[in-house]
Order: sequence, then structure tokens, then C-alpha cells
Amino acid sequence: MSKDYLPGTILTFSLGVGIGAAVALLLAPKSGKDLRDIADGVSDGVKQFHKTSKDLERSATDFVGSAKDRVQHALEAGGKAYRRAKQA
Repeated sequence: MSKDYLPGTILTFSLGVGIGAAVALLLAPKSGKDLRDIADGVSDGVKQFHKTSKDLERSATDFVGSAKDRVQHALEAGGKAYRRAKQA
């Protein structure tokens, strides 16, 4: 390698080392306490999701039951009206 390229090579190498160090610090694993905090947060989120999904399931079941009752009543009323109209 000629002496003309040496400063550029050193600069490129130094820049690569700096970028590599920055990426390593950003991607390094967290400490045990940080990981526990993250895991606790995820666990709380999952519990909240399950609770909300159960609540939504109950609400949907109640809504469907109510709708079935209303349809049944409407069918019965329609049948009575039909029978009355047919007799008249």
C-alpha cells in the first residue's frame, strides 16, 4: 500500500470502528433489571388484553342473546298477526 492512501485508510478504519461500536451499544442486551421491567410490562399488557377480550366476549354474547330474543318476539308477533289476518 502506498503512503498516499494511508490517511484515507486510517480514517475509513476509524469511522468503521466508531459505527460498529455505536451499533453494538444500541443492540447490546439490557441489564437484568431492565429485562424484568420489560417482561413485567409485557405480562401486564397480556393480562389486560385477556381481561378486555373476556369482557368483549361477554358483551357480544349478551348482545347476541338479546338479538335472538327480539327476533323470536318479532316472529311470534308476526305469526299472530298473520293468523288473525288469515281468519278475518
